[in-house]
Amino acid sequence: MADITSATSAPNAGLSFLGQYSGITTDVVDQLIEAESGGKTLLQNKVTKYNQEKSAWSEISSALSNFQTKLKSLQNNDSYYSKIAKSSNEDLATISGNSDAKNGGDFELLVSQLAKQTKLTGSQVSAAETNSTDLNLNGKLTFAYQGEKTDDSPETVDIDITEKDSLLDIADKINKESKNIGVSAVVINKRLVLTNNKSGAKETTLDQTKNTATLAALGLNTSADLGQAAKYSLDGIDMESDSNVISDAIDGATITLKKEIKSEDAVTLSLKNDDSKTVKAATDFVTQYNNLMSLIKSDLDVGNPSASTADSSSTNVQGKLVGDSTLQRLQSSLRNMITQADKDNGASLSPFDMGFSVDKDGVLSLDEDKFKSQLADSPEKVHDFFYVQGEDSFDESTDTGYTAKLNSLVNEFISNDATKKGIITNKSDSIDKMVKDLNSQIDDFTARLADKREQYIAQFTQLDSIMMQAESQMQYMQSQLGVNQQQQ
Repeated sequence: MADITSATSAPNAGLSFLGQYSGITTDVVDQLIEAESGGKTLLQNKVTKYNQEKSAWSEISSALSNFQTKLKSLQNNDSYYSKIAKSSNEDLATISGNSDAKNGGDFELLVSQLAKQTKLTGSQVSAAETNSTDLNLNGKLTFAYQGEKTDDSPETVDIDITEKDSLLDIADKINKESKNIGVSAVVINKRLVLTNNKSGAKETTLDQTKNTATLAALGLNTSADLGQAAKYSLDGIDMESDSNVISDAIDGATITLKKEIKSEDAVTLSLKNDDSKTVKAATDFVTQYNNLMSLIKSDLDVGNPSASTADSSSTNVQGKLVGDSTLQRLQSSLRNMITQADKDNGASLSPFDMGFSVDKDGVLSLDEDKFKSQLADSPEKVHDFFYVQGEDSFDESTDTGYTAKLNSLVNEFISNDATKKGIITNKSDSIDKMVKDLNSQIDDFTARLADKREQYIAQFTQLDSIMMQAESQMQYMQSQLGVNQQQQ
């Protein structure tokens, strides 16, 4: 059998031969295999198409997720009720507000006295050379219990003192029980100073009727400097507070008093809704909606069919999901919902009232002046137009409002929890299964083509061997005939 050789002379230079007699090259085998690989190419084209579809749906899913984020912003109270808080003199007083605060306007503040804490300052302890000197004292201090009460809470708390304790050690022991006894301790120039944790005219919790010897040794048998409540007025209304940080005067607002304020130095506090956050949430929503719809339109674009005619130099470029009925349904649903209010929650405003409009190309826009006018009239109505949470805070299907119905549509497509998979998730899973099956078919096809190639090589090699034998026999016959002729 002849070996596979390479021709080195023209016209067959560079070609691999299966034998020197048949003259059949490996290129001939490649052409035969290529002619039979059309089915494999079709399978590969299908895989490419499915992967392109999956990629397109992944882009749609990301765009829907971004759109949902903007919907959530319009559902968040902070987007409607965040406050701009101002003080005409922050060195004297400040104000802040949370989302529960109402749009209250301006308030005039006067402060006749600040709140302060009750303080018991002990006399200097003669036995203490320094704050950390052992006092050689055995005894206890008794405090009234002030912590959160339970059925087994004690009435009093005893602080045990041993002879190795210094003033600093005693202060540490008091501070470890600070939450329970309502008192904190420091040491200043060999004196124990006890301060009530809360302001106001409250007695110290140290029981000075007990442990008199210990009290005397520590210089705590003195009178306390009684604290006081803050006295102030808002718009002429007199009020008091045990703290200089006041959170019960204006609903949702916190006022911090820093100094006494006389009438000639009256401070103006203002607390107004920060409408810029609401406007930004609405404009971001519009932008993301338009981005989403632009992507959908691009994926459904049929292109220009005339570009593919025989006399055209270009080909028709179509969207990745052209003709996809599921994507067409999403596009249609979004178009319909974006101009309709949710009638289920009885909202008195419509998208048009809010300043939303759609042009002939389907592009959404927002009239900010119209939107701000609705905010100025009633931020509560604007909020309820966009979102009202249902009775079950864990079940979004009970929510109502403009964003709630849009959010429900988005979830229908991108939900991916264990109990409910969205349309895109199911499509992606289905495509993965089909691609896996096609790749398996491609592998089988490739194996069959490899076997077919080996078969061709074996057949052509065998042909070359037969041709070699035929030539050898022919040469023998010719030689024999030549000998016979010479003999004659």
